[in-house]
Amino acid sequence: MGVNHIQISIIGSGNVANRLAIAFSEEGINISHIYSSNLTTAKELAKKVGAKVLADTNDLPQQLCIVCVPDNVIGSVVNSIDKNISVAYTSGSISLYSLTKRENLGVFYPLQTFSKERKIDFFNVPIFIESNNEYFTSTLFDLAWKISREVSHANSEKRKKMHIAAVMVNNFTNHIIHLSQEYSTQNNIDFKHLRPLLQETISKLEDSSAFDSQTGPARRGDDTIIKEHLAKLSGRTKEIYQLISKSISETYTNND
Repeated sequence: MGVNHIQISIIGSGNVANRLAIAFSEEGINISHIYSSNLTTAKELAKKVGAKVLADTNDLPQQLCIVCVPDNVIGSVVNSIDKNISVAYTSGSISLYSLTKRENLGVFYPLQTFSKERKIDFFNVPIFIESNNEYFTSTLFDLAWKISREVSHANSEKRKKMHIAAVMVNNFTNHIIHLSQEYSTQNNIDFKHLRPLLQETISKLEDSSAFDSQTGPARRGDDTIIKEHLAKLSGRTKEIYQLISKSISETYTNND
């Protein structure tokens, strides 16, 4: 049966489940059933894609089920699903072979940050596939190709390393921006004036590496400016500024 005619069940109703279900639905893949421990958000998602809400994983039909839940409950959720049901989960960190064996078990990992309310162009989202057999790998790859043109194979070890890199690029960067926004608010600075700088910082990576693009007082070895900045900071923000400045300084001291 071609992927155009596949019916999929989704477990979860958070950010990943929402964006993935909508992306599938928009490309003609039928999301027939939704299960989530949060009945309210499950109903909201089911309404968006025309799916039926299930009260229990025991009610899942015999069709592909994609599990979109936090890493710490993937094992228990997968174990609750009938062994005859093909299952793929969306984690970057959980090893395929750490889970209980079943005939068709795989990974369908979209490498992106998602928000329920923010539409995203899924065709540019990298999706990484892994499975315990060639047939299911092919099935998941073909399904991913329906919503993305950046589909690749990645084993559990490579996927885990990619997730580490992704945490640094996305989560760490976002937190530092949060600290900057917080500092700006405290000091009557309009953060909109920093947005062009942030956009250029990312745009430069299209043409050069982050190593070559680095600027600023730590890159120049300007300890006077760094000390002045630290004197105006406090708490965890001061610690992070100091630690990152030291890392930048050491990086270029050893490489210049």
